[in-house]
Amino acid sequence: MVDGSVVVDELPGASPPPGAAQIAVFITFSVILTLWTRAELAHRAIAAERAASERGASQSPSSSDDKKTGGDGAGAMPGSDSALSLGDVELGPVDKKDEDATAAGGDVESGAKAARASRGGDTAPVKPIVRVDEQLAKLAPVRCLLGDRRALIASRDTLRSWTELGCVLALFWIADRGGAVPDAEKHYDRDLFWAIFGALGAYGWFTTAKECRSNAPLNREQTEEWKGWMQVLFLLYHYFKASEIYNAIRVFIAAYVWMTGFGNFSYYYVRKDFSFHRFAQMMWRLNFFVFFVCLAMRNDYVLYYICPMHTLFTWAVYFALYVGREHNTNTNVVLGKFAICFAASYALWEIPGVFTAVFGPFQGLFEYVDPKKPNVDPMHEWFFRSGLDRYVWIHGMACAFFHPRFESAMKKIDEMDPRRRVTAQCAIGAVTLGAMYWWYSSVYVLPKLEYNALHPYTSWIPITGFIILRNLTRGLRSWHVSLFCWCGKITLETYISQFHIWLSTSNVPNAQPSALMALIPGHPMLNFALCTALYVGVSKRVFAVTNDLKVACVPDDARQIGLNAAFAAAWGVGAWALGAVLLSGAF
Repeated sequence: MVDGSVVVDELPGASPPPGAAQIAVFITFSVILTLWTRAELAHRAIAAERAASERGASQSPSSSDDKKTGGDGAGAMPGSDSALSLGDVELGPVDKKDEDATAAGGDVESGAKAARASRGGDTAPVKPIVRVDEQLAKLAPVRCLLGDRRALIASRDTLRSWTELGCVLALFWIADRGGAVPDAEKHYDRDLFWAIFGALGAYGWFTTAKECRSNAPLNREQTEEWKGWMQVLFLLYHYFKASEIYNAIRVFIAAYVWMTGFGNFSYYYVRKDFSFHRFAQMMWRLNFFVFFVCLAMRNDYVLYYICPMHTLFTWAVYFALYVGREHNTNTNVVLGKFAICFAASYALWEIPGVFTAVFGPFQGLFEYVDPKKPNVDPMHEWFFRSGLDRYVWIHGMACAFFHPRFESAMKKIDEMDPRRRVTAQCAIGAVTLGAMYWWYSSVYVLPKLEYNALHPYTSWIPITGFIILRNLTRGLRSWHVSLFCWCGKITLETYISQFHIWLSTSNVPNAQPSALMALIPGHPMLNFALCTALYVGVSKRVFAVTNDLKVACVPDDARQIGLNAAFAAAWGVGAWALGAVLLSGAF
């Protein structure tokens, strides 16, 4: 939309033309595919050489003499990589040091120098002046681009993961931008909706119920299970357009944000690990996949609002504990930090002008305009989405802080004699259910807009109630449904992927997924089953690829992360510039 007129390439069914960023993505993954192919060929050649050498050694008793003289087989062929492949390469990385350094984009030569120094080779080493350009030249991706066979082989798994990511992005584009897959309308059937969820829950309970490794309240399996069943309902809500549970979905999203506060506070408060690499790895987990999807699909960041929202509150928790971290053992200081966070949130979202002043400089990152509503303030969506849960992350931090006391109270109840224990549990359950009933009858049943106005101040009530009821007895705390745990581990991937290979945005950049992907038109249930299997499988692979590439690109070394980031930035700028030139028709 431009000045109220319809742009043809944004109409449903029309494939939007690529931009410089999309061409840059295509160039990048084409290069990666080429490098991975070369790495695979080199790996197979080395494997074949080694197999032939071993066969020759087993057949010829004089093979050891030949190897000494270099006169037979692949023992030492001048001018080839045979000596390298047989002496140093074990069907993969060249050696352990090279593998570790290369997988992380590392510097093999500097590692070798360090090894020599550790063996006493340099009695009084003088620390050289390190030039950034020299360090970048030794990075694994640079060496791969220059055709270094050692680097290609050592980086084979990493290149394969990048290639797999490129295939996923290509699949997204074909399904949701290429016009190859037709759309279908959404239809809501309440009985079908709950039957699907009920069947999945029953299957999970009867076949995948397992005992938790810990019976502590809010243990890892329990929180993963919680995320999992909420995510299933969240996704079904989108697929069937189940508008009648809108208010419940808002509570689920608030619970995710609550977990951001709870989980991050628990980690930083207990482990006191504020290292750059740990924080960078968290940012990678939240934003790596969505970054490439935004580029490939020409979508704004805030279309996938869960990602920027969790990123924002992760930053908030980190800095709340990082500032004055030496005083975090003081209860009054921690409570004071909670009060400051609450005051900051109040000022940011409830005092007119403050939100615009803070986020205005970053409008290019946080703006979003729905093509169906072109006249809305570009920052409205970000203000609305982030503001709905502006306080619940603080409640999550407070619950993490008081968690040891809650756990102690639950243990004391468990240790009571049966009569007193049942009485205490029934009393707590009755009070909790009473509070949740009040919230349901006074707040939850309100219409959408009225509910949204109260949601920031009341979402903590059902969340707290669920936590208490879910952990009320030892038996409830000790078991979990592992099927939902598995779903809970890939919530980020299923959230992003649903836009493009389960639902459909009808070829329109930045559009909401208002339609369904129809691989089997005219057969809604078969289509649902097939699309769901494809969608969940892809999400699972993206989860694995994200973690694999995190190890390679964001290692536990701040200096190495900086070098990798510098290379990525240089490559990105160069690829974008080339894309812009190609788009301009200069060639």
